Amino acid sequence: MTGRPAPQNPLDILLVNLWEEILGRPVGIDDSLTELGVNGAVLDRLMARVESELGRSVPTHDWNPPGTIKALAAVLARHGVPAEPVGGHRSRVLARNTAGERPPIIFMHGDFNGSGFYCLSLAAQLGPAQPFYALMPHGLDGEAIPRTIEEMASDHLVTLRAVQPAGPYRLGGHCNGGIIAFEMARRLEAEGERVAVLVMVASDVRSAASALPPAPARSWRGLLHSGWRHLRRTGGNVAVPTSPPPVADSRGARALAERQRAHDERFAAYRRVLLAYAPGRYGGRVVLLWPEEQRGRHGGDPTHGWGAVTTELEIRAIPGGHLTCVTTHVREVATELRRTLDGA
Repeated sequence: MTGRPAPQNPLDILLVNLWEEILGRPVGIDDSLTELGVNGAVLDRLMARVESELGRSVPTHDWNPPGTIKALAAVLARHGVPAEPVGGHRSRVLARNTAGERPPIIFMHGDFNGSGFYCLSLAAQLGPAQPFYALMPHGLDGEAIPRTIEEMASDHLVTLRAVQPAGPYRLGGHCNGGIIAFEMARRLEAEGERVAVLVMVASDVRSAASALPPAPARSWRGLLHSGWRHLRRTGGNVAVPTSPPPVADSRGARALAERQRAHDERFAAYRRVLLAYAPGRYGGRVVLLWPEEQRGRHGGDPTHGWGAVTTELEIRAIPGGHLTCVTTHVREVATELRRTLDGA
């Protein structure tokens, strides 16, 4: 298992991380189940996680043993899971319902530790008539993370214009993605473009960085779990192996240590960026979808910090918490998003 090819797209990245989490060792997209020593019980756990994360089951007759991640990704692609290549502006986009006749929504998914696959469920709930483009955060494919929200917004605007050259635009985002979308909307407004509506989900300038837990030196398993919580459609109710994972060899230990280092650096970079951001005023329409479980986060401020910088703000309650609102309760979020887009 030397000279492993790197994951080539967001789907590869997701599958590699899931398999490494359960197996406890580095996994390549061309490593077979036989080479990995996977038995039937472990395979069941692996595939249960895949189904949980993507909302897709894999018929056994479609995926012949010994099986590889590359082969599994190809089967999932045939069943409607996109697998765009990593690298370049257009390839940072997770696109769904592209043939739909409605104006598209451009959504910053905010999952800087993963590929925002909760957006698959969100796009499916919106229906085939609604084109949906989720823009990946910076740093997932090894490129440098911009030093400010303003730089992130400027870079994402290049991608936005590749998808939709002219407005009116419909923007959205979750967590830090909503904050980046806010800055993108401000810049589009300043350039004379029309933004029909901006939808932010659980986005809060004053607490976005503080909501991120510190990234202490922990086990690789804990790090992977914290990263993938953003994507879990079940709110974290997944099977836990009853036996410990295989012990990684020295080469595997080095690879896992490198993954932890990269995670820590990305985590720290986003914390710095969020803490440094001071939003300017924005005159367009903003809809803030706020999780009910965080209702008292700001005491007496019902606008959660946005009232000071917006002139047309509407706040709607959605069920769940910061993460579960877009996983466990994605249907309710989609309902509010559809209602907003209908009125844009």
